[in-house]
Amino acid sequence: MKKYINFFKDCSNYYMSIAKNEFQQVHIKRKIEHCKRVNKLSIEIAEKLGLDAEEVYLVSIASLFHDIGRFKQFYEYSTYIDKISCNHALLSIEILEQEQVLNCLEKEKKEIILEIIKLHNCNELPHNISNKLYTYASILRDADKIDWIYAMVNIIPNLSRENQAVFYSNKEDKNFISEELVNNILNNKNIVRSDLNTIDELRVASIGWITSDMKCKPSYEIIKREDLINKTFNLMFDSKERNVVFDYIKKYINYHIK
Repeated sequence: MKKYINFFKDCSNYYMSIAKNEFQQVHIKRKIEHCKRVNKLSIEIAEKLGLDAEEVYLVSIASLFHDIGRFKQFYEYSTYIDKISCNHALLSIEILEQEQVLNCLEKEKKEIILEIIKLHNCNELPHNISNKLYTYASILRDADKIDWIYAMVNIIPNLSRENQAVFYSNKEDKNFISEELVNNILNNKNIVRSDLNTIDELRVASIGWITSDMKCKPSYEIIKREDLINKTFNLMFDSKERNVVFDYIKKYINYHIK
């Protein structure tokens, strides 16, 4: 694992050193820390699910590198919005392939790691993949979303408004959550981030991903342990829509961790 950690450090340090301004440095650094936290979360979830040492190893490598393309993406485009820049998962794979980072692994293991990375930012997982790959990808996707919520409540509020705008994708900061979004959450339907219009919709959708897309019981336990539901709730404007959603999410989590 040391080899992979060193490559991650070299790659992240390189983009920090060539960043065009402080603005880029702030957000490249934010993604560096995100990758480290997601790596730690993925290992915890994998171990609590009872995966063997080899499986945890594969998940660990994939989670460390899942966003390594983000550094180059932000350096070139100054945005993390894939639709107006590039698919960051595919860029991560391209970098790993160009640098031959995984070539020391058996072909099958390398392909699994690359598939986990490829699947981590899909709207939803395809149903025609193997059960093992589905589990590995779900672990990373869960960890990624948990850390999104963690950053939303613990990190982003401490940034300047300019830097917050990158995280919130310039969504409007006003008291509005659509009825359609609430209904989608209450029916555990998949939510697409680009369909959201306000910061509060983004916040409530982030919690809604718990019911629509999170798959692993340890993920629910982590969310409750870190009190992420209440912390998100307290950031938002008071509204009937907010209260309905959060009441539902709390009951959903309590049911699934019994």
